[in-house]
This record gives sequence, structure tokens and C-alpha cells, in this order.
Amino acid sequence: MPSRETFRDGMPCWIDLASSDPAQSARFYSGLFGWDVEDLGPDYGHYTKFLRKGKAVAGLIANSNESGSPDGWITYFAAGNVRDLTEKAALAGAEILIKPFEVSDQGSVAHLADPSGATFGLWQGKKLPGFELHGEPGAAVWHELMTRQYRLCVDFYPRVLGWEPQVESDSEDFRYTTGLVEGDQQAGIMDAANLLREGAPSAWGVYFGVENTDAVAARIPEAGGTVTSEPQDSPYGRVCSATDPSGVAFWINSR
Repeated sequence: MPSRETFRDGMPCWIDLASSDPAQSARFYSGLFGWDVEDLGPDYGHYTKFLRKGKAVAGLIANSNESGSPDGWITYFAAGNVRDLTEKAALAGAEILIKPFEVSDQGSVAHLADPSGATFGLWQGKKLPGFELHGEPGAAVWHELMTRQYRLCVDFYPRVLGWEPQVESDSEDFRYTTGLVEGDQQAGIMDAANLLREGAPSAWGVYFGVENTDAVAARIPEAGGTVTSEPQDSPYGRVCSATDPSGVAFWINSR
């Protein structure tokens, strides 16, 4: 996918990783996906950008003990006006975790929890509009919410982000809805009430594209991560779930 300069409201536009060990996380993901690492310096709190072929694909930020939040990937959705969209989300049942604020000249951000408790972000880009690569190997290719409160979330996200909901399956065994923006699928919502382990919260997850799922999965333990489900074929490619050295979940996918 070529570089983008603008994102329509509701599109996933960025991801970043909150890590209690940023140096370890940088080594793990850069080694796994061939990313370069760019520290933005003290003016940005040493926020780090991951680059693929010189193009921004993700971010990394230190997760302090005082945050009260576990390490994890956060998916951000584009907002033409982050303050207005944050207010709209709150009226629809979201909890505001971090109020909107400007990140210097990069853009404006807010963190929220949806009605099922899953954390997500809103991003109004300026110098950093969002992903420069997406939907190809070495970058994020899909964003998926696994939730215990499926019906609530299927109502919430279209109302807040303007998605057109498209039901992919609605059976007892598998309930899944995708969100469309301008006719294109942007993200998925899965009924995971019977899939999440006891005590595991509803959460957004990121799938990263790779050339060969099996080859990358074989390298995950060597790099300090854990393969949590072996590579398997699906209608959407060959997929595998894993955790990084800090226990953060992610998925890899090859077409």
C-alpha cells in the first residue's frame, strides 16, 4: 500500500506498543519484522517509531509502573477532531482514560475504553498522519476486537466511528462483524465470550503481515517470545498467535 497523507474518520490509522521494557521490545519486533528504530528524542519523551523501508509502521512508548495499565498494543482510529469524537464516544458509553491533548507538532491523541472495557485510541494527525505502510508484509494488516460484550460493541463502534457494519457470521459457534469505511473493511469485532480465558479482558489485537507464517513463527521462541497457537490455514491466509517477551499478544498472517 502506498504512503497515505490523510485518513477518513474511523479508519485504523496507527498502532503503538506500551512496554515496560522498551529496549527489549524494540529488539524483538525489529528483529522479527525487519523494522528500523527511530527514537524521537527527549522532546517527545523518547517515543520511538518503527520504520519499514523508511516508512512509519508503528510506535513504541515506555509503560511506567504508575500507569496502572498492562503492556499492550493500542489501535488508534482517525479523528478529524479528536475532542469532538472523544465527547461523542463518552456519550455512547466509553470511559475516557486519557483526555485529548496535543503531542507537539505530531498530532492530538486520546485514550478510551469501550463499553466492554477494551482500550483504544483516537488520533488527529498533523506531522504524523498515521501509517505510511499498512496491509503488507512488515506492517499491520488487520485490527480485531475480541470482546465479551459483542452486541454492545457492534452498536458502539458504528455509532462513534461512522462504520457501516457488515455481519460476516451470526451463529452460536461464530459471531463476527466487520466495520466498513467507504465500502472497505477496516476492522473486525468477534464475539469472544467463550474464547477468552477466565479473567482475560476484552481487547483489540493487531495482525502483522509476513511473507511466510511458518518461518516467522519458528523464530519467535528464539527471539524470546512464545507461540500460543501453531500456524494454521484460514479463509484469510495462514495465521499464528504469539506473545512477545513481555507477554503481549499479537498475530502474524501470510496470504
